[in-house]
Amino acid sequence: MGKIKVHGVLFFGKQGRAKVIVDDRDEPISLAKGSSGTALHGDTVELVSLPPKKKKFDRRKRGNRPSKTRFEVRKIIKRGTTDFLGYLKKDLGRWLIEAENSRLFVPFKILGDQRNATEHDKVLAQFVRWDPPARIPMCKVLRVLGPSDDPLTDHKGILAKYGLNANFPEKVNIESQSSPEKVSPQDITGRKDIRKIFTLTIDPLDARDFDDALSIREQQNGEWEIGVHIADVSHYVKTGSALDREANKRGNSTYLVGEVVPMLPHRLSNGICSLVEGEDRLVKSVFFTFSDKGELRNSKISESVIFSDKRLTYEQAGLFLKENNISKIRSAKPPPSRYSGNPGKPLDQLDDSLLNNLQKSIRKIASIAAVLRKDRMLKGALDLESSEVKILVDKKGEPEQILQSESDESHHMIEEFMLLANETVAKEIRKKKRSGIFRVHPDPDPEKLEELRGFLKLFGISCGELTGRKEVTKMLTAVNKHPISQVLRIKFLRSLKQACYRSTPDGHYGLAKQDYLHFTSPIRRYADLVVHRVIEDMIRQNKSTKTDFSKLENTAKHLSKTERNSVDAERESVKDKLLLYYKKDIGKKPSVPHRAVITEISRRGFFIELVDTLARGFVPIRTLPRELGYRVSSNGTSLVAKNPKLKLKLGQEIKVCIDKVFISDKQLDFRLA
Repeated sequence: MGKIKVHGVLFFGKQGRAKVIVDDRDEPISLAKGSSGTALHGDTVELVSLPPKKKKFDRRKRGNRPSKTRFEVRKIIKRGTTDFLGYLKKDLGRWLIEAENSRLFVPFKILGDQRNATEHDKVLAQFVRWDPPARIPMCKVLRVLGPSDDPLTDHKGILAKYGLNANFPEKVNIESQSSPEKVSPQDITGRKDIRKIFTLTIDPLDARDFDDALSIREQQNGEWEIGVHIADVSHYVKTGSALDREANKRGNSTYLVGEVVPMLPHRLSNGICSLVEGEDRLVKSVFFTFSDKGELRNSKISESVIFSDKRLTYEQAGLFLKENNISKIRSAKPPPSRYSGNPGKPLDQLDDSLLNNLQKSIRKIASIAAVLRKDRMLKGALDLESSEVKILVDKKGEPEQILQSESDESHHMIEEFMLLANETVAKEIRKKKRSGIFRVHPDPDPEKLEELRGFLKLFGISCGELTGRKEVTKMLTAVNKHPISQVLRIKFLRSLKQACYRSTPDGHYGLAKQDYLHFTSPIRRYADLVVHRVIEDMIRQNKSTKTDFSKLENTAKHLSKTERNSVDAERESVKDKLLLYYKKDIGKKPSVPHRAVITEISRRGFFIELVDTLARGFVPIRTLPRELGYRVSSNGTSLVAKNPKLKLKLGQEIKVCIDKVFISDKQLDFRLA
């Protein structure tokens, strides 16, 4: 029998076991210890089969059952590791780098000098080679980021790891400086002038760029006109310019804890493109006409100029919805100045007339938004809302406050109009047979849904075929009412595919819409900027030029990648700050207890989520009393002790204390309180 050769991608588990993922195999190939050679995590490798192990004696041998084929790495086709983060250490007089990624489990020998780094400093290194008979790979230090215990070092590490840079090339900066600070009379020519119509922005308290605003006015026939106004970035960022090329490259802004890595320079993103209070701004608008009961009559897209009468936070908008007493609204505590970008005029400096107008406008907008939301849900949109955490840091980057916010009426109000504007523009682009970049959420795999169906059954939720939308909606309703809804929702979300960008309107599963795109955030998303240029051509009735669909699709794929990169960076930034926040608990006597919910069970222990901060961590089974003999139940939903009455179940609320903080592995380990 000849040798078998297969190609695949090698990865190491946390226990150091090597496996290779091969495209045409359902299961990865496990390698025996020492069979991976000089391959590293992420390498594309060629495996070759080995002759069966010769055993003198095998008690387990049954009949003529063939022995399992063994493989070893014969050739490294492509290295998966280039630049990586690590920590400097000294061992037996030589400098080594221990990779932050625990799956790069071997230390790296430094070629050249360590660039004045000292022991335990965090560095950005570059893999050079690992050739036999060398026992460890070699690398060179590219950049010293700083001491490993400095929060700013972790921040620099994230920027380096994900290829993010808050600074712009000189050519881009020079070009941005030519952007005006004010809207000129010439810019307004040919636009719909709605500066006298009451307009406001509602954003998070720490927002610094405002790319959407709402206007509202009552018509003579009792109908209402609500305008969705989006910063006209395409007016200032021309196709093919240095600004445009850099924005395309970045793809989107990245929101790290305490810092934004913007898609556009601050001169534009926080300046002329930002819909700040008290300034004229150029926008692209979608005007909607509603009946007094919130029924949509018609819509129109135009280029406009607005004047923002007031900038509000979501919290302030919520006050106008809940509180009838204007005096109490006026005296409400303003957002902290060091967190808020451009807070505008404080509420206590506004006269009664403006406050009353704000209240009347917000309540009307909210009432129409509620109708839109109800209609959207009836049409099959999925309610996938979840709580979010915002971490506020001091000047040193240390986390000082963690806020948890749930989507309320003020958030729904903005969300519904942004969704409606996005859908309206998408429909118009398709109607006019124009090309664009669409937001697509593919249908989930039926196998994943069937697996989910079986999982839910364990918790008393019976549902029909989840390939039907009505059944999915019914299932979600049952999940949201369940005592462990949090755990079940996580399981459902994991069964869905990721949304992405495409050059074709292939539908959005979660929103239950065929036509959908992103139009409302051109300051921070390049896909939206592309759409604005399409709108511009439609409004001005420019002849449709021949579209290079392959180029458009490549742009869409690129933007999906940059978005994924930013999401990963943002999550890691949050994780880093949570690690620092909870690291302070270690050594405290008495230990600080935290409420937590069990979200996942494994043989090694169970995963939890803290109730107050949504921080996730792990409780190793080794921390549980050994004499109780905990083991995983047959259905995998609990850890059961020798005494069957003692169980740790999915969704169970428990109290835990910090056990260990693994900075390099980005992991929090807890123990039962």
